Amino acid sequence: MPDRPPVVRVPAARPALDDWDSYVLAYHDANPGITEDVLTEAVDTQGRSPYEWLVEAVPVCARSVVDLACGSGPVSRLVVATRVVGVDRSVGELVEAKASVPDSLLVQARADALPLATGCADAVVVSMALMLLRPVAPALAEAGRVLRTGGVFAATLPVRSNLRGLPPAPVVAEILTALGQGAVDYPSALDGAALAESCTLSGLTVRDDGAALFTRILEDPEEAERVVRSFYAPGTGPAQVASAVAGLQRRVRAAPVRIGWRIRRIVAVR
Repeated sequence: MPDRPPVVRVPAARPALDDWDSYVLAYHDANPGITEDVLTEAVDTQGRSPYEWLVEAVPVCARSVVDLACGSGPVSRLVVATRVVGVDRSVGELVEAKASVPDSLLVQARADALPLATGCADAVVVSMALMLLRPVAPALAEAGRVLRTGGVFAATLPVRSNLRGLPPAPVVAEILTALGQGAVDYPSALDGAALAESCTLSGLTVRDDGAALFTRILEDPEEAERVVRSFYAPGTGPAQVASAVAGLQRRVRAAPVRIGWRIRRIVAVR
């Protein structure tokens, strides 16, 4: 059996990280795979996970796919392509991805400074990460640069505020409130038309833009804790996190809890 491809490390484009960047990087290094663990079991009305929904946007003829902010590799595993390149900043996530997607090339790099050739990709996918990039425009520009003409860009991101009248699902909203994050937005506010406009400015033509609800049933207190800890909570102390965990666990012990995530998917062409 051939050796697994190494993780290629590329120096960051800028020397210092702001507080959100530092928090997210430390969070994923400490909790690799947590987002995948929580969302893989969530499905829409057609039985698809958010990752399957995202991959449906990738043309079946795509031979080279870049999985930007690949995390532990849930999208890379689903993509059918000759070459998949996973890019992430978190070493912890890349170690998980290396174990689960041994045939992919893994690169530690920033989304706004991809060490990839211009026009090398048939598709670029981004799962649940665009809202963390600030500013988002350089990352979208890089995605457009590495895409060939006619290549597809597809991304998913959570719906936190009203998008076409769809607020966050109730249990999610309750968890965010318990964590003190109910009024805290992501670094990049991409609800409404802002994301489509950013894509257009980056040379990407939006072809599809919609939202769907993905739900799962929580019956185990350990699952409940994993769900609560999967939410970003910058500035929230351990005691408040523990209180939020205990609150959801009490509900789960009393009766199964259905939790849902509203997720948006945008698909564009270079």
